[in-house]
Amino acid sequence: MIRALFAAAVCICAASPAAAQDIFDHPYWVDRAVVEAQGRAQVSAPADEASFSVTFTGVAGDARAALFSASDRARLAVAAIRTRGGDTTRITSNAQVNAIYREYRNGEGERVSSERTDQIDNYSATVTLDVRLSDVRRALDARAAALAVGPEGVGDLQYRLTATAPARLQAYRAAVQDAAARARIAADASGSPLGRMLILQEGQGPCIGRPVAVTGTRLVRQDFEAVSPITTVGAERIEIAVGGRTLRLSAEDIARMQLPSDAPVIELSAEVCAIYAIG
Repeated sequence: MIRALFAAAVCICAASPAAAQDIFDHPYWVDRAVVEAQGRAQVSAPADEASFSVTFTGVAGDARAALFSASDRARLAVAAIRTRGGDTTRITSNAQVNAIYREYRNGEGERVSSERTDQIDNYSATVTLDVRLSDVRRALDARAAALAVGPEGVGDLQYRLTATAPARLQAYRAAVQDAAARARIAADASGSPLGRMLILQEGQGPCIGRPVAVTGTRLVRQDFEAVSPITTVGAERIEIAVGGRTLRLSAEDIARMQLPSDAPVIELSAEVCAIYAIG
């Protein structure tokens, strides 16, 4: 669509510094016809990282015993996750201890607790493991290994794209090409040849007027062909020795926790606004 433009622009100019200065000092719409075109594009890329979290809780009469109870199972989960996730796994842990106070009923019959050290009944300790895998094909296997230990809390299995630069550049290039194609259609409709690009602005436009924020990355879950998890070849039983006892996890335990979760593709979008001379 061809239109007259009556405001100044703050954009990226496809011209030399001197020519760019002339464009703004001497509005180009005064003595030439222009066409403004919006370019839009979306590209998809496979996720390259998966993550989930699991939480283990222990309750005991003293804080030390509660922490031992939670951390022992967390250590077994770490060993199992690393066996299934291999070198693609990064694990971080957090621990927290809370006192559980004795409760009593007040004069109105309401249950209340007194937060005094001499009123502590026991302690609750939690250990949370945050797991990231750079090989998404191993995510289901690693999560199954963690679930087989029996955590008290489980976070969602999430996928993301960390290496966004190539996909962002691809989306931007496609948006610029889309804007050029739209401008060419508009010029053809007017019966005039399409001239050189005067202004290119990243964002949804309009090209002339108050600039708008650049369109960012949107992560969109889509239906995607399931990727079969890697079956890690290893010991049939995972064991860790703690406090004179042994915690065990069998391959069958892990296999029973293999829950389906198709890996999504990540969609990135880009928008540009371009102004071309015509005629």
